[in-house]
Amino acid sequence: MAGEDESFPPRPVTSPNRRIGALSGNTRGIGTGSDVGAERPEKTARGNAESAAAETAPGAAGATGSRVPGPSAAAAPDEPGTPDGSDSPASAPDITLPHVGELASASEDAIVDPSEAVLESIDLDTWKWPEFFAFALTRMQEIFPTGGIPRGIGPVREFVTEDNDFRPLAVDREKWPAIDEDWTTVGDVLAGTHTDAWLVTRNGVALAEEYAWPMKPARQHMLFSVSKSIIATVIGALADAGLLRPADLVTTHVPALAKSGYAGATIRDLLDMRSGIKFSEEYLEEGSEIRALFEAVDFAPRTATSAKGIKDFLTGLTSERDHGSAFVYRSCETDVLAWIAEAVTGQPFSIVASEYVWSQIGAAHAAQVCQDRWGGSIADGAMSATLRDLARFGEMIARGGTTSGGERVLSAEWVEDIFTGAEDSAKVFAASPSGRSYPGGMYRSQFWLPSADRNVVIGIGIHGQMLYIDRATQTVGIKLSSDPEPVSLAAQHGTLAMFEAIAEAVPPSPSEPASPAPTEATSREGAPAAPSAVPTAGPNEQSFGTPATETAEAMAAEAGPAAHVETVTVEPAASVEAQVAPAPAAPIVPESPAAPQPQPVAPPTPAPLIGQNTLY
Repeated sequence: MAGEDESFPPRPVTSPNRRIGALSGNTRGIGTGSDVGAERPEKTARGNAESAAAETAPGAAGATGSRVPGPSAAAAPDEPGTPDGSDSPASAPDITLPHVGELASASEDAIVDPSEAVLESIDLDTWKWPEFFAFALTRMQEIFPTGGIPRGIGPVREFVTEDNDFRPLAVDREKWPAIDEDWTTVGDVLAGTHTDAWLVTRNGVALAEEYAWPMKPARQHMLFSVSKSIIATVIGALADAGLLRPADLVTTHVPALAKSGYAGATIRDLLDMRSGIKFSEEYLEEGSEIRALFEAVDFAPRTATSAKGIKDFLTGLTSERDHGSAFVYRSCETDVLAWIAEAVTGQPFSIVASEYVWSQIGAAHAAQVCQDRWGGSIADGAMSATLRDLARFGEMIARGGTTSGGERVLSAEWVEDIFTGAEDSAKVFAASPSGRSYPGGMYRSQFWLPSADRNVVIGIGIHGQMLYIDRATQTVGIKLSSDPEPVSLAAQHGTLAMFEAIAEAVPPSPSEPASPAPTEATSREGAPAAPSAVPTAGPNEQSFGTPATETAEAMAAEAGPAAHVETVTVEPAASVEAQVAPAPAAPIVPESPAAPQPQPVAPPTPAPLIGQNTLY
């Protein structure tokens, strides 16, 4: 979700030579101490301030139209790189920290943080401007009130890092026909879709990981409507704990909605966006409910009639059809789910999300959710998280609700139901506008199934966010972006094709499971421990890069990317889809009988694509 209540200018031209940035998922190549500092010329405080201002001033992007400061997209003030795209290593940044209690001047001459100049230019009207947008998406806590979602005190799920160059891989333009006509490879998709960061993991291995300024490994990025998938997972965990049932009436838990259009709706209706609520998701439509929601939470300038926060807004919604009927995408459904989570626990949503999900997945950093001035969480699309932590969440879903160590976060039945859906889920989805863009797909528990393949689910957020989960190959892909265009089906199809190409190009390792994660129900406390699944190359398999254990994914990573490491080109291999047969399991979600797992079918010829103002 975003406050896209005005038109954006035409998409900026992206330099064909733009590089996303050196791999920086760990601390390899990052030096410390005097040896690093000796490589950097000394600057005066005033010189630093002038340099920072020049690098962050609007228009500094140059003729290419890139929103990354400086002469090259890869060369940022705190992330050295090679502007010409060569393999020459960049000078390592100085990450020496000041001594505790060391005083410094507070004058303007001493300001060296380039974020200061940008933040001073951002307000409620300008944070969505293209020149500020990428920066704002990594600084939501500086712009809006936020609630922290703690990571907890458990161990971090570490990744092994490999350096692979997947850019030459061809993407399947026939399967995903909305792809831009100029995109034929993974590299084309990355270069043409305003990528801020992207990552592909499999069984604890980061196969590829890159960042563009101002995004960094330890920095949170706005997820927009990928947030919905996380919120629904919190609801699933609460159902596993016996605090609610999907068949419960919404008003059983939130009586304040009894006089609204939500009277008679069930939690399952909201999870699948099949309530009868009247809600227009059209950003540019005068008087639409989505614009009223933005005003209520201060994502857009308030008016005399604006509701006082998200909860006040929700109580005023009315219905226009029977609950449980058509699938209509509405962001308000997710906000009600967050309200229900608060009601059944007596805790703020940010704390509930931490206790039942975020603190369980091995996250390295806290997440956050934007709030209105009355303390209500804007749950439908205002969560932020780091790239790797979102991958850790996706990995848990891919493993059937468990972590790599075997601890259960979400019941196997709930996860299986996401992939299988109800008996009529596919039929109802096909009758919706989204069904024309994703033939054979469906929508279940705030996850999208983009095709007839019931092993792949995705979370979609406007402005180019995507979470990709393939349980058959245990592949998780994340792409975080700052596309000025709210909805681009070309970018969505391109990103899907990109992740599919990578999943098919990487052969399964001997340690990969022959089927999706087990579906036996296991209690949160009683799950048996299991070793982390880290694949190793067999005697006849290609080795992808040199593994290195992830370390210190915080201050050292925040200092900038590691020096460029020579990459290994990956040749496309035979698809693993035919080699890995998922083990079907009958979901036992109480509110509806399970449908047998459908066989993949060839998608029909796509009809006209969905409109540009639909929120994902």
